[in-house]
Order: sequence, then structure tokens, then C-alpha cells
Amino acid sequence: MKFKIPFLKNFSFFLLFTLFIISCNEDYNTVGYDLISTNDFVTNKVKLPVYSYQNEFLTDVQVNGLTFQQLGTIEVPNIGRSSAYIASQLSYVPTDFFGLFSPEDELGDENNEKAIEENEQVISAYLEIPFITNTRDQDGDGVIDSLDADPEDPSSDTDGDTVSDALETQNGSNPLSNDTDGDGILDDVDTDNTGYQPENRTYAIDSIFGNRNASFNLKVDELTYYLNSLDPNDNFESQQAFYSSRDFYEEDFVGENLFDETIQLDFEEVRTNFKEDDPETDIDETTQVETRRSPRIRVPLDTAFFQRRFIDIEGSDSLATSDLFQKYMRGIYVRMENPSEDLYMLLNFASASIAVTYEYNRYNDNDTPDDTTDFSIDRVERSFTLSPGITVNHLENSLINPAISQTIAQSNGSNKIFVKGGMGLISSVELLGKFSDGSALSKLEELRGNDWLVNEANLVFYVDSTSVENWTPGDLIADRLYLYNKRDAAPLLDYFADNTASNERNKGKLVHGGILEFQNGKPHRYKFRITQHINNLIRKDSTNVPLGLVVSANIDDVSTRKARLNGGSEEILYPTAAVLNPLSTVLIGSHPSEGFEHLKLELEVIYTDFSN
Repeated sequence: MKFKIPFLKNFSFFLLFTLFIISCNEDYNTVGYDLISTNDFVTNKVKLPVYSYQNEFLTDVQVNGLTFQQLGTIEVPNIGRSSAYIASQLSYVPTDFFGLFSPEDELGDENNEKAIEENEQVISAYLEIPFITNTRDQDGDGVIDSLDADPEDPSSDTDGDTVSDALETQNGSNPLSNDTDGDGILDDVDTDNTGYQPENRTYAIDSIFGNRNASFNLKVDELTYYLNSLDPNDNFESQQAFYSSRDFYEEDFVGENLFDETIQLDFEEVRTNFKEDDPETDIDETTQVETRRSPRIRVPLDTAFFQRRFIDIEGSDSLATSDLFQKYMRGIYVRMENPSEDLYMLLNFASASIAVTYEYNRYNDNDTPDDTTDFSIDRVERSFTLSPGITVNHLENSLINPAISQTIAQSNGSNKIFVKGGMGLISSVELLGKFSDGSALSKLEELRGNDWLVNEANLVFYVDSTSVENWTPGDLIADRLYLYNKRDAAPLLDYFADNTASNERNKGKLVHGGILEFQNGKPHRYKFRITQHINNLIRKDSTNVPLGLVVSANIDDVSTRKARLNGGSEEILYPTAAVLNPLSTVLIGSHPSEGFEHLKLELEVIYTDFSN
């Protein structure tokens, strides 16, 4: 593409171009001055060489300190199978005794008739692990963005009953149903929706892959391995790093089984009614909701275990401090087996809990404290909660596509690029050619010798069409990639320069890009704008570092963690967001197979040449 524009005859273009120059780095401001003295300039487009190569699967990645935890098993298209299990420490707020009195006082206190044998008994223990949910409602109309017909307009009518979402919320009707109470009378004329509970919340469940309705065997076991917070190999002076290859189950660090049943996920709000009716009201409170919690995995655990490990050792040193407790009861191990169909989840394990409820005897003087003959012994409920401490994932890959090994072995540039998150694959890109043969350096020196200003530079990765031949909406594919400086795992300058945001998950940084684009209903490409990165290489003699390409679960998270390649012999920094996304994509590389040459990975540069 080549244009010649008479500069003095096109004032509007000059104005726009001047504004562009002003917005750029001040080092380029002098270029605008030079232009004023010329009669014309030339804008060109050029495609520059890129060298891509495939790294091996990660051997290990640090998994403690992650925002979310992964659980499940799933076939990742064109890659293999991914599985994840959870090991978690438990935290406990120490207490000297259960009920009202210590074991010693329960034996009898002649000065306190209320000090009776309490006979504490665990009646329930529930493990709860919340799903990742999205309740964002930017227009405040009572409908979450993911379900709203127009997330930015409170007057939108999502259910089509001619009543706006905001007005329905205000009036106590359901903006997601045109017949709130199901009585056959539409909301626009119905004056009585008393059967509807407006406090009911609707949630969008996020980060569940595969068949949400699949059944599976959930197992919860006691963890017998002590998860240190500090590293004993460093004299306990630094944080302990736990890696994904550690399989506590296979190493036999599991004790008693606490739950082992086949279940299905339930995405309804968890509601708990009042336990007692207030006799002074006309309403039966036991039919009314007292607490509401977001959708979650909720399963009963073995009550006998908690009876033995807590109630029966009341007053012991093991329950006296948090440190002693964590050495006494190390934690739990959660795994999924035998799913009816593939199912893989990211879970909000930081908000998980084990709620233990027990009953005990309590002396009741029936409001006649002076009459020691008028008393009763009541059974009373009380609860305590165990919370997660250090939590780690065991991640593994299996049934690996042999084509990946073949691509890794290619020494002259890869024909395909396999990208996968979790215990994933890293793909690498070297701009302007292959570093080792000196072509990248020579090409860069050539560019630095030109009188160019780069207006736009794009790196476009095309999806391998053979990998999505049978793809249909809903099939698994990575919706966002992340390009970064592989030497220090830092984002590119273009990432920081891009302040665009989105109300959709993982859709910010729109200009810099990396978002999956479609063509004719099929996954087509991922485009990265790296203009500032290229200008820095040419104008500021920046180092031409190799770039890493990974899947991203959250484009706003640029933190890193330790990872290992090549059987553990090579340690690198790896983007955290890549660990939290099990999905994948297959792309055309820098040296495509026959028939795919037109999709070759290249660097597209649009520049202004001031030498003409």
C-alpha cells in the first residue's frame, strides 16, 4: 500500500497527523517540525519476518497463592487431557472448650448448678466451595450484565413485558420474567405479585468448562501432609513454594475418607430458613429464609470424624493454638473421579468452609432462678467453622497429541503453534527473524537506518483451520491470549499504553488485543497491536527480546510465578493468568505447511517514510 498526499493541500490530514505526533513519545515531536518543510511524505505497509517455535509443556508451576483453584478433568481439543485436584490446609479459631463449660467444670461445680455434663454431639458437617459468580450490574437496574438486554440502559426491557428492568426491580416484580408470579397474568397488567420473593438473586456462574450437568464422583479425604508456610530448605526465612506436580494422593498423604458419593452441580442459591418460630408473630419463621449464599458445591462430611477430632479431645493442646491445630489436623484433599462427561471448574476456594454443628445440654432455670426444682435440660445447637489456609493444586496432562512433540522438534521455525493454559504450553516468537543466525539483528539495524516512523505494527496469529473444522459455538477454545516479554515475563509497552476497559470478563485492553476474532462463524485469528514496542526497537535501540505467548484467564493480572521446563532443569517466570485457564488454541506458525502460506505469521508494519 502506497499513498502520496500533497501536504499543504490537505489541511485536515495535517491536523490529524499533528495530533497523533503530539500524543506520541516526545522523542518524536521533532519529526512533525521536519514535515512542515516538506511538500509530501510517503506511507507504506511492509511485512517483516517472524520466527516462532514451540516450547515443551511446563514440568511444574507454582500453585500456592492462586486466586482460584481448579478441579475436574477435561479433554482439551487438539492438545490432550487436563486434570486438577485440590489440597488445602485448614484453619481453626482456637477455643478452650465446646458448649458453655470446660470438661473439668462439667464434672460438677457445687457453686454453679448450671455446670452440668453437656454431652456435646456433632450433628452435621458441611463442606462448601463457592463457584466463581458474576453479579455485576453496571446500570443498577437489578439485572446482571450477562443477562441484561442492554447492560448500560436501566430502561431496557429484558423480559419483553413492556415494563423496564429498573421499574420492575423497583416494584418488586421479576425483570427476567414477563409473568413474575406465574399466575398467567403478564406483569404489565398484573397488580399482585405477592408470591414472588424479590430478594432472590440471580447469578451468572463463571469458569465452568464442559458439561455442567455431568454427574461425577466427588471424594473428600483427610490430608495428612503438613503444608508449611515457610521453606525449611531456606532456614524458614522465605515463603514455601508448592508446585503442581506434587500428587499427595499418589504419595499416600491421605487419611480418613470424609465424603465419597456421586453428585451433580447445583446452581441455585443456597438458602437457610429460620430454625425457630417466633410465637409473637403471625408468620411461621421456619418457612422464611434467614440466610442466602451464592451457588456452590455443598456436601455433608462424616460427622463421626469431627466428633473424634474435635469434641472428644475438648480442652487438649491440639486445639489450643492455630499452629498446633494445623499440625494436628493437616487439611483436606478434594478430587473428582469418573465424570459422566468432561467437567472442569475454577472454584472460589478462598471462600470455602467446613461448618460443623453440634448439640449440647444446657441448664434452663425457666426464669425461676430461686426455685432449683423448676428447671429443665435443653438440647442447644452451636457451630464452628474451619477455613482454608494454604491451598494448592495438583495439575496434570495426559493423552498428549503427538503432533506437539513433532512441532517442538522443528528446528527451523514451527509450522504450528500450540498454546494451552494450566500446566500449559508456551510458544515463543522472535521478531524480525531467528536470533541465533543473526538475521533478527541485521534486519533491526536496517530498520534503524531508515527514516521511518511506525504508525501501526500488528502481530496477527491465525487459527489453524484444520483444528476447528468441526467447531460449533460452545466448543472449547481460548478466547484471550497474552503476549509478553519472555526474558522477564513483563507486559509490553503497548499493554500499559492501552487504557481501554470492558464490562465483559477478560475483554479489557481492546486496542492491544489478543482477543479471539471470528470469520464466517469460526474462530479466525488473534491480533496484537505492538506499535510502541516496535518504535522502541527502532528509535530507542531497545533490546529485541523474545516474546512469549500464553492463554490468559484475566488480562488485568500481569503477576508471575515460578515454573519449570525441560524436566525441571530450566526455571522461568510464568504468567499467573495462564495457570488459571485450561483452554487452548492451535495457530499457524512462521513456517506454515503447504497450502497455509497466506496465513503465515508475520509482523505487519504501517510506517511513514520521511526520506522521500
